[in-house]
Amino acid sequence: MTATASTSPADLTEEMQAQSVAYAVLSRVFAREPDADLVTDVAEAQRSEGWPVAASTTPVRTGLALLGGDLADWDAAQLPALRRDYLQLFVGPGHIPAAPWESVYRSKDHLIFEAETHAVRAFYRRHGLKAPNNDREPDDHLALELAFMLHLCTGAAHALQAHEEARARELLEAQREFLNAHLLRWAPACLERVITHARTGFYRGFGHLALGTLAHAARELELAPPSTG
Repeated sequence: MTATASTSPADLTEEMQAQSVAYAVLSRVFAREPDADLVTDVAEAQRSEGWPVAASTTPVRTGLALLGGDLADWDAAQLPALRRDYLQLFVGPGHIPAAPWESVYRSKDHLIFEAETHAVRAFYRRHGLKAPNNDREPDDHLALELAFMLHLCTGAAHALQAHEEARARELLEAQREFLNAHLLRWAPACLERVITHARTGFYRGFGHLALGTLAHAARELELAPPSTG
């Protein structure tokens, strides 16, 4: 099913709700170093529900297998290793192998707070949003861009349920535009670095799940598939 004029409102609502769940989990996972509540929630959801979109695709199957391996016998004693993995991938100190900011991948000098950051900020503003710490944390952080997609998908689902077809079309077009102009232009390269450099199946798994989710969203909105460059 693709998000076209021939898609029924009920099916499209279900699709937007499923994508909302995926983006909510991904944005939470990539936002900050993990705590016990996050890992417990992921483990329970993985056992009972799997992944809400693209369940039969290779990236999602691979991601779930990696998560299952790490979480099959989850114990809080494993948490420090997950925290170390998050910090070495996304924070530092020293070299950051999977820098989570769009401008690092797309700007001429590969720095943060470049033109791409401000373009993302303007996109959020158009939809009445502001990054929570945009004076200290660049707006184009991977977790924030995924959270923005969550906002657009949730809004589209609510509009469809309220029979506000024009509003739903507007939010679908915003998803298409934001993916095409931003997330699909850099996040796949970042996620491939996560997969390559992560030391735990947890983060390698979520790298695959995020790639599968973005590829699915691109298909649904009839965009070119993401490229890792």
